[in-house]
Amino acid sequence: MKSGIFLGSVLSLASTLAIATPGLTANSPAELLRKPPNNSFPVSVKSGKCPKNVKLWTHVRAYEGGGEWTVIADTLAIASPATLVSGNKKVAVFRATLKPAFKSCRGVAVSSEEDLNLYKFEFQGGRVIFRVNLPKDTPSNPSAIVQARRIKGRPLVRWAIAD
Repeated sequence: MKSGIFLGSVLSLASTLAIATPGLTANSPAELLRKPPNNSFPVSVKSGKCPKNVKLWTHVRAYEGGGEWTVIADTLAIASPATLVSGNKKVAVFRATLKPAFKSCRGVAVSSEEDLNLYKFEFQGGRVIFRVNLPKDTPSNPSAIVQARRIKGRPLVRWAIAD
C-alpha cells in the first residue's frame, strides 16, 4: 500500500507541475542571470586559499498545492564551466575545476538551515563540487528534482515540492 501512496504523490506532483509550469517567463533562468546573484553564504576554510563566499541565483514560484525552486550556482566566478556528474530525483551533483587562485582551497560552504541545508559547495583537490540534496519525502510533502543541467557553464537545478 505504501508504494500506491508514493506513486499517487509522485503523479500528483507531476500533474501539478505539468499544469503550473509556464514557458519562458520574466523569471526564466536566462532572465535570472541578467541580475547579480541574490543569495550567498560563507566558505568555511580548512586550508589553502578559498573564496570568501559562494553565490546562487534562486527563484521560488509558489502555486496552489506546492512550489518550484530554480537554483543556479555562480561557479564561473571561481571555476571553469561545471559538468553534471550524477543526479536522480533527490540529488544533483556538478563538478568544476577551480581557477588557479583557488586551486589550493580545501573547505565547504553550506546553505542556511532555513534553506534546509539543501545546497552545498565542497572544495578539494583543485575542484569544486556543487550538490543539491532534497529532503526525504513525507506523505504530505513529496519533492523531486525536475531538471538538472548547465546554463552558460553554471549548474542549474529546478526542484518542486507538493504540500
